[in-house]
Amino acid sequence: MDHEFWYLSRAAGFTAYLLLFVSTVVGMATSSRLAARLKRGNMAFDLHRFLSLLALAFSLFHTYVLLGDAYFNFSVWRLSVPFASPYEPFATALGVASLYATVLIIGSFYVRRFIGYRTWRTLHYATFVMYLGVALHGITAGTDTVQPWARLIYAGTAAVFCAMAAYRIHEAGGGTQRDTRRGRISLDRAA
Repeated sequence: MDHEFWYLSRAAGFTAYLLLFVSTVVGMATSSRLAARLKRGNMAFDLHRFLSLLALAFSLFHTYVLLGDAYFNFSVWRLSVPFASPYEPFATALGVASLYATVLIIGSFYVRRFIGYRTWRTLHYATFVMYLGVALHGITAGTDTVQPWARLIYAGTAAVFCAMAAYRIHEAGGGTQRDTRRGRISLDRAA
């Protein structure tokens, strides 16, 4: 039996995960004092948006290329509805829910002027939960997770993600209103 669709899905899954990781870290950096130090803060925001869209494209490919896999005989329904998959139902449900969260968060880029900055910002905090869901999906459903290279990818990205999140939390506790306003003005110009 040929497994090319399964291999394509695995490769696209790791690509999507790494793109999402870089997008998330760039997004955290863009909304921090690090962005103020960069002369091209708006370029970083555009890069964040582009990487998010690319991660979404690879995530969709990762999911729906499995329609061609004959082993599980997936349907659009089984791939789109949490707990409908015959393969690792809980782990794939995490992936499906995270995919929907990704669509919602990326969609918020394009409706920010209608929902307001505060709502958009609050919605973006869901990125932390979504990223955790994606990582857990990869670790628990991924057939490559037992490989040393895959463990290194998950451990390395988790360490950087946690360090950046800790930096953002620390910065939020010590930041001034002026810094927050500057970040908002910078992001509003980027839209």
